[in-house]
Order: sequence, then structure tokens, then C-alpha cells
Amino acid sequence: MWQRLLAALGLSPAARRADAKAAHCVAGSVGEQRTAALLQPLEAAGWLVLHDRAIPGARRANADHVLVSPGGQLFLVDSKLWSGRYPVYERGGTLWHGSADRGQSVRSVLYEADLVARAVGAAVQPVIAMHNAPVAGHGFFVQDVPVVPAARLVEVLRGNDGPRNRVAAAALGWRAAAVLPPHLG
Repeated sequence: MWQRLLAALGLSPAARRADAKAAHCVAGSVGEQRTAALLQPLEAAGWLVLHDRAIPGARRANADHVLVSPGGQLFLVDSKLWSGRYPVYERGGTLWHGSADRGQSVRSVLYEADLVARAVGAAVQPVIAMHNAPVAGHGFFVQDVPVVPAARLVEVLRGNDGPRNRVAAAALGWRAAAVLPPHLG
């Protein structure tokens, strides 16, 4: 009897899990929108920026932001919107948010980057852009993945581009747009 009453009030374990998942999806969407706004100056400077792309071979994962620089570099930016109450830092090769092990976030972006690289046929540099949560040392690396405050994202991306190569950038941009369709999920 109590289980039915709790379920009717939306207090069942399944309802709590569904609410938590919905809140997680909303936070992810807000983080992605904030990152998209930060990336607009790069588009104006000749970067190709593709938002929310499907990744061939991934069942549930999507690429938050795929960028092709004017130098022909390919980047995968994963947006994170985490609580500002706790710092983000690296310890022992693992990403931490306060006392929470967030290593899965790094493993996920590496997995996504590998699938994107295979699909596009080019090396991919993954980057984690952190909104809200303070990032130790203005940014750091975990397993060769830069973790940066979102406010520094454009600076970091520009700093990792090479000399302009319009032909390489155009070819890479065309391939990325062709093999990474918009995510419809």
C-alpha cells in the first residue's frame, strides 16, 4: 500500500531516478549551450564548429562540439556543468570533483574521440570545458585530455592550432560534417 502511495506522489525509487536523469540532461544541455555561445568568435574567425553530432559506432554517446581549426586541427569539446561548490582537479591520473571520482568523464571523452577519429580519418584532440566548478591551476591534463575552465576554452583552442592550411581545413571540415550527422536523440 505504501509503495502505491509513494508512487502516486512521485516518490518511488523509479521516479527519483527519472527525476535525477532529467536534471542531468537539462544541466548537460545548459552546459552545451553555454559552450556554443563561447565558440561563436571562433566561427567568425574561420573555424568550422559542429554542435551536438552523432558519432558512428556509439549507441548513446554524442559529440557535444566538433571543431576544425583554420590550421586543419580536429578538436572534440565535451561540455561539463558541475556544481560550483567543489573544485575540479587531477589526482593520481583521475579527474575529481570535490570528493567524487569523475574519471568516467575522461574515459567517455577519450572513447568518443577515438570513434570520431576513426569516422573522420584524422587525429582528434579531446578537451573538457568546465562550467561553474572551479578548475585547479586554471586547467590541467588528465590522460592527455586538457580540462579547462570554460572561460579559457577559446584561448586554449587557438593556442593549439597550427599555421593556416585552408585546403586541409576545408577537406577535414567536409569529412567531419559528412560523417558526423546531427544527433537526433
